Amino acid sequence: MSLNSPYVERSTFRVTGMTCAACAARIEKALGRMEGVDGVTVNLAMERMAVAFDKEKIGVPQIGEKVRQLGYGMQELAREGSEGGELSGDEERRRLRNRFLWSALLTLPLLWTMFTHWSFTSSVWVPELFMDPWFQFAMAAPVQFWFGRQFYFGAYRALRGRSANMDVLVVLGTSAAFFYSHYLTTTGAAAHGHHDGHTMLYYETSAMIITIVHLGKWLEALAKKRTLSAIRRLHELQAKTVTLWAGGSTREVPLEQVSAGDIVLIRPGERVPVDGRVVAGSSAVDESTVTGETDPADKREGDRVLAGSINKTGALRVHTKAAGSQSTVARMIKLLEEAQSSKPSIQRVADRIASVFVPVIVGLAAVTFAYWYFAAPGDPAAPLIRAISVLVIACPCAIGLATPTSILVGTGRAAARGVWFKEGRHLEQMHLIDTVVLDKTGTITEGKPKLMETAAAPGIRPEELLRITAAAEWNSEHPLAQAIVSEAVRQGITVPQPSRFEAIPGYGILALVGDSEVVVGTRQLLQQHGVPMQEDPKRIGKLEAKRMTVLFVAVAGRYIGFLALQDAIPVSSKEAVKRLGRLGLDVMMMTGDNERTAKAIAGEIGIREVYANVLPEEKVAIVRRLQQKGRRVAMVGDGMNDAAALAAADIGIAVGSGTDIAIEAADVTLLRRDLTGVATAVRIGSKTIANIRQNLLFALVYNMLSIPFAAAGILEPWMAGTAMTLSSISVVCNSLRLHRASV
Repeated sequence: MSLNSPYVERSTFRVTGMTCAACAARIEKALGRMEGVDGVTVNLAMERMAVAFDKEKIGVPQIGEKVRQLGYGMQELAREGSEGGELSGDEERRRLRNRFLWSALLTLPLLWTMFTHWSFTSSVWVPELFMDPWFQFAMAAPVQFWFGRQFYFGAYRALRGRSANMDVLVVLGTSAAFFYSHYLTTTGAAAHGHHDGHTMLYYETSAMIITIVHLGKWLEALAKKRTLSAIRRLHELQAKTVTLWAGGSTREVPLEQVSAGDIVLIRPGERVPVDGRVVAGSSAVDESTVTGETDPADKREGDRVLAGSINKTGALRVHTKAAGSQSTVARMIKLLEEAQSSKPSIQRVADRIASVFVPVIVGLAAVTFAYWYFAAPGDPAAPLIRAISVLVIACPCAIGLATPTSILVGTGRAAARGVWFKEGRHLEQMHLIDTVVLDKTGTITEGKPKLMETAAAPGIRPEELLRITAAAEWNSEHPLAQAIVSEAVRQGITVPQPSRFEAIPGYGILALVGDSEVVVGTRQLLQQHGVPMQEDPKRIGKLEAKRMTVLFVAVAGRYIGFLALQDAIPVSSKEAVKRLGRLGLDVMMMTGDNERTAKAIAGEIGIREVYANVLPEEKVAIVRRLQQKGRRVAMVGDGMNDAAALAAADIGIAVGSGTDIAIEAADVTLLRRDLTGVATAVRIGSKTIANIRQNLLFALVYNMLSIPFAAAGILEPWMAGTAMTLSSISVVCNSLRLHRASV
């Protein structure tokens, strides 16, 4: 079934009880076989599972039951933005800490006895009680069977499901050491040390492995809390209560009770709770937490405000456009969580490795035991301890954490810079881009054009030309249209509403104002409607050479004049083109504007290749033509006429203040109208992929190099457990370096 089917439901769940990448692969495989499930992605680092399923064939209860049969817990993340997840995370970290501390307390006496294992430490005093076999049993048993019970449960469920995971390795290794020691204790073959010829006990081996694994899980949880800091900061931007304004009176209500159309009052110092437009008041609003813009923006009647920003100086009354889960902040949280939960192709390779890793390691441990059993007959302890070391050191935890932790930190780092990736795979693909195609209006330019010249035809007053044009453009989202309407309102001109409106992408608009059809747009559009024009081409050419866009206007088939508008080019656009060039990328400009204006703007910011007079469908054709030449194309735009090209490109990048349809079609969103974000996205993508490769290389090389040492008996089991834990922690810490990476 297509994922676009109306019957396909997409839900995200929290899955508990996973211990390594083999667990995640097992859940994906089992659920993927269920009828009605169209796709499953499990993220080990975030403990998240995203499922696409046909709600006509299967429901959440059946999915939950299957997950529980596999031996894991599952809960639906019904309320995005609630604090429950964070609190449960804190509770889990406390639980992991307590398990480690209690295990360590019981293991400490056993650790002390290890001084008798080597001749160079044999002079260290060890209490006689600690050497008693039954005392050691009393210390090790609670660690093995109480604090280690989760490993037994996990191993049983994995084996019942015909798979193997980290729990299987830990249980095999620690149980072998514990029960061998228990056998020696009950038969009286155990000794306090190894100097008297008796056999040593290995209670400390089993207890230390479990304690070290608990330490590793606790440290991983602490590190992962930091990787989730970007999402946590976004949750903090959401207001809990809102002041509703109705007929001059106010009342406090929970955010959940606010809907589109409500008027809310925002006092100085309060956080803006909704997306909307100011209907009364003026103030400076700090939007840095949402868009990254450091300077407060002046807001007055008609201006847009975003949820999560902070009202600084004056009181504002805001007409709500979106609240709760539909607000900018909520959508940002959802976007970031989906990006961090998604699985890039490099992770799927790691998962395939991890899924076969555990059975292979069990086989290697068996071979190690058999080799040493026959190589050193009469000493069953040596082959057992070496097999335990192989089991413990080869756990694929680091392989499972290598990719998701880097994606977590990379997307969080990008979000802090105002760059939002829809999925982790887009972050992965970003470093492959070699060509960047930029739209002009609202992308390279500020998107806030100003009316520079109004030229009315004979018999038409300039005010009448502006009034008619503003009326026709009233319903258009294009920056040029909004500039014309704003100028008419500023001049106090009464602008009638059109009774019909049609946008013709790449050309202009058609509207019915009163009883007359109005055409506003390019020379070609007027010619298509049979409108004769007598404008001096040289005059128009001079305006276009000054970076102005000229809109021609006709009413009822009669030409009535033109308006020339100019859009400023921010310094950031010039800097962005330089940065992209330094990264080795080819930068092009593509616009529906005329060639003179396009080349004037391109020349000013340093772009050599320009496509002008381009229609929306031609933008798609140009992108595909570049792809056929082997180019990996990133398309950057903000308007409705860019949406198809954004979708066709390898990576579509929407400027966040653009239209909803452009943002929906894109893979990456820039919250700020600042093109340097494109270079930032490329840099973060490259650094994240490099980080993932480092993690995977370390994890694989670590396992390949350490297994021979364990099999040779050079590494004691407790050393193997420590090394295994440190490998996972080092992968997480390496991922955290992305927080400080220069982008």
